[in-house]
Amino acid sequence: YDEKKVLKCGIEQAYLDGKITYKKPISCHLYPIRLSKKKHFEAVNYHKWSICSDACTLGKELKVPIYKFLKEPLIRKYGQDWYEELVKQIEQPE
Repeated sequence: YDEKKVLKCGIEQAYLDGKITYKKPISCHLYPIRLSKKKHFEAVNYHKWSICSDACTLGKELKVPIYKFLKEPLIRKYGQDWYEELVKQIEQPE
């Protein structure tokens, strides 16, 4: 737990504290997004889990969509250009 009583991932905290040199696995970093390989593409889907409902409620209150909340891991996985295109596709007026 941190000073705000928030439970942090042990691997992430060890990395941030400089105790290890590697980040947590990308599958963990991306959660609640799950990736699945298809024949010609990789699907990026939201995984709804009741344990995360408070985080989802707070995200709605703060108006932080999941793609912004997960900016760092999305860039880590797919790169800056991919992320910028994602934002453009989501935020462009129709």
